[in-house]
Formats: sequence, C-alpha cells, structure tokens
Amino acid sequence: MSLLTVILPAAGKGTKLNLPYPKEILRLDKDQALIDFSFDFFRGRGRAEVEFVVVVNEEKTEILKYLGRYKDRFNVSFTFQDPREPEYTGAIKSARHLFGESNLVLLPDTVMTLPPGVDLVDAVRGSLGETGFTFLFKRETDPGMLRTKGALAIGETGQVDEYEDKPTEELGRFNAFWGGFAFARSAFDASIAFMEKSTLKRPLLPGEIRSTPLYGSRGIEVLEYKDLGTWEEIRRLLRDTG
Repeated sequence: MSLLTVILPAAGKGTKLNLPYPKEILRLDKDQALIDFSFDFFRGRGRAEVEFVVVVNEEKTEILKYLGRYKDRFNVSFTFQDPREPEYTGAIKSARHLFGESNLVLLPDTVMTLPPGVDLVDAVRGSLGETGFTFLFKRETDPGMLRTKGALAIGETGQVDEYEDKPTEELGRFNAFWGGFAFARSAFDASIAFMEKSTLKRPLLPGEIRSTPLYGSRGIEVLEYKDLGTWEEIRRLLRDTG
C-alpha cells in the first residue's frame, strides 16, 4: 500500500465553462491541462509512495484516456460517483472502497501553491497524527469569497475552531477557506458526515464540530489558491502566468 492515496473528485458537470469535453482536461498550454496541477505536487514520487483515485461520471470517460500519460509512474484507479450520493462529499464517499490509510482530497479544477520546500506527502502524513484530519487552507477575510467556499475559523495556534460550507451569516467568524483536505481512514465517517450536513444545509447542533476530527485539527497553510471553474478565473490565471 502506498504512503498516500490522492482522491480527485471529477464527476461534476462543469456547466459554467460549457465545454464539449471535461473541464479537468482543459489545456492551459500544449503540455498541461487543469488536472495536471494535482499530479505536479508529486513529481518526486512514484507508485510505491502515491496512488490516485479519480471519481468520474459516465460522460467523463475522456479523463481516463488523458490520464494514461501517468500510467508508467503511478497507479491510477477510476470509479463512478454513486448517483444517490450528491455533491463533492458524495463523490468522495463513492471512492471509499479504494481508500488507503492516509488520504488526500484535491480538487482537479484548481491551482494551489505551497510554501517553498513543503513536500505534500510528508506534510499530510505529519499533520494527520493529532486528530486524523487536516485542511489545506488559504487565509481569507473577504466576505464575498467566503460565501463561495468551505469557510474556516483558524485559531491563533493554527487549529480549526469552526467550519461552514458557503456561509451566509456572521462571516466575520471566519478567516480562511479550504482548498483540499486529508483524512485517516479511521476518521473519515465522522468527518464527512459533518461536512456533508453543512454542504446540504441540514441543521447542525451548536458546537457539533467539537465531536468531529475537524475540531482542533492542524491545517497546512497554502500561499495561493485559484478555483478555475469559470472563464474569468482561467483568463486571470493566463494573464498572471503569460
């Protein structure tokens, strides 16, 4: 078994971009598509250390062909999202049978920048020791941004105090959002149940987070995070890197 299983939820419809192919394989230049950014974190690793699980729907089989470029380096498995399981949380739950002991969820239509010298495999495995869960987070206080993200309250020592998906009230409680998260297999059920309730806007009990592995977990801070689900963000990225 590898040191880390990387889960890439890629079953969304991507209607905002209105592409004739999956948005995850939108090429930003002749050599790189959006999904390649998730693989780039592991350039110094091989199949004995990292394996990938890609969650797709039946309309996204082109992703399988594209990711053939990694077949000589990594084990890459594919699974369909259970149609009874909605949202990104449902995509991750649909990959449960392929989990390793340490698992990392990355969104394959985003670009994330780590601090210099940070090895993602080592950082994740080191951070899971306390509660079995960790967020990759970007500090943010703009209410307009927090309304569209999984918002976090990060305490003075870097611990997670609060979490809400796409909050609409009292946004001053939050000072960051997540761009990925990792979990130990043993911590998955309690973690995803809480996150799913928030995503689906089901009632949460006051302080309910305190009974989950999210509470008090130590995050991994990232320098930059770009969600490339819209043409505006893609054009901005191309301007910044052009």
